[in-house]
Amino acid sequence: MKYFIITLLIFISFSCDEIQDDTITNPTNNSSNFLEGKLSDKTVIVAGSTLSEGAVVWINNKKIVLMGDATDAMGLFYDNNKVYITGWKYGGTALVWTMDPDGGNQTMEELPGKFSEGQKIYVHNGDVYVGGYFDNGSCYWKNGNKINLTTNADSMGWGVEIDDNGDVYTAGYYMKSHNLIPSFWKNTKRTNLNRPSGGDGEAKYVKLKGNKKIFGGTVMVPHNFLGYLTKPTYWVNGSRTSCNIGNVNDGWQGSEVYSMFVDDNEDVYLGGYSQDMDAEYPTYWKNCEKIILPGVDENNQIISPGESSGVVRSIDIQDNKVVAAGTLGYFPGIPCIWVDDTPYVYDFNLIGEVYDMIII
Repeated sequence: MKYFIITLLIFISFSCDEIQDDTITNPTNNSSNFLEGKLSDKTVIVAGSTLSEGAVVWINNKKIVLMGDATDAMGLFYDNNKVYITGWKYGGTALVWTMDPDGGNQTMEELPGKFSEGQKIYVHNGDVYVGGYFDNGSCYWKNGNKINLTTNADSMGWGVEIDDNGDVYTAGYYMKSHNLIPSFWKNTKRTNLNRPSGGDGEAKYVKLKGNKKIFGGTVMVPHNFLGYLTKPTYWVNGSRTSCNIGNVNDGWQGSEVYSMFVDDNEDVYLGGYSQDMDAEYPTYWKNCEKIILPGVDENNQIISPGESSGVVRSIDIQDNKVVAAGTLGYFPGIPCIWVDDTPYVYDFNLIGEVYDMIII
């Protein structure tokens, strides 16, 4: 029998007026034994939201509510002993927060742009860049100033990174003739990325490695029976690699990518979910090899991969360990961290979303 954690949302006793405890309550993830000591010399910072409190970050096992009555914390960056966070608040205002690594000295800034959302954040030489969008198209912000990318179109900017020359690379997409075109902008000049014939695509993440420009996202491949198959995809200097999602005859129907990590060997990790006819499953792909992650129940019993729904929203490699952050259940779910193949839940009574993770 499959376990669908998302159904817990219906049954969990939960009040919007209830304030959750600031520490992780799972016995295997408590303050004295965070992640069973597997990253004992690291600080794990996760950005997301809860249904009761809006935008939050977790610093190891401590949950901090972000100021400004915000909806979601979407992106994280660490630079010069300061944590940078981007997100947005209800009604559509992109935000940037800063805080010390222990959560102290929190600040908040609103970014210009009507119905705007900040998605990812990057700091270079002290300058703060945010990739995102507003009501008239895609953009990025530099130190609070909005720079338009593709406007007067359905277009979104997402991941942002700066090269050694100070050029700004933003991943995203725009719509043309009812097709989503995966693309990136170098400063404000757009370049389209390859997509399947007759299909669509989205680029969301960017990593610059030497002379290589690596983008991650998804493409939609036309399919005679299903209409489209959504495949995890990365582009290296414009060359596209799309990953298999599994045999359609076995019920696999699609996927989504929410994160990318590129290690020093230029191995590409994509995190997200894979989907069959029943549910979405927390999944990552290493150079297109598909790995489904397990779940865990309230008795800390592991649920086999492919038997528990969920999603990976961020992925990293630390001490040769694959570290992923996301949720059990999907949109919303129960915030969770995986270290290699072991899941650790923050609090089974906590419902929300996870969007990014940094490890310092």
